[in-house]
Amino acid sequence: MKKLKNVLLPAVIILIGAGAAFATSAAKNSPNTVEGYRFDSESQECINTKQCSTVPGDICTWTDPSTSVTYNLHNRISSTMCGNQTLYEPASR
Repeated sequence: MKKLKNVLLPAVIILIGAGAAFATSAAKNSPNTVEGYRFDSESQECINTKQCSTVPGDICTWTDPSTSVTYNLHNRISSTMCGNQTLYEPASR
């Protein structure tokens, strides 16, 4: 029984890790997944903040931890200009 645990537990952990890696890769490669950007007024730059989606749903937002102000995220036009395309939170799988 002890030998079975020693073999089975590492195998299960490896399978869970591989499954999680595959799921993350699939989500990043989704055609509906895009990067969400926010405009930083101090640096005057459009900053990549998190992954969003183009599929309608909840608006993709980011909350500034220093001020607790929440901002809607948008597409990027250039390093100093964010767009106005509405982006949405990615769907939970």
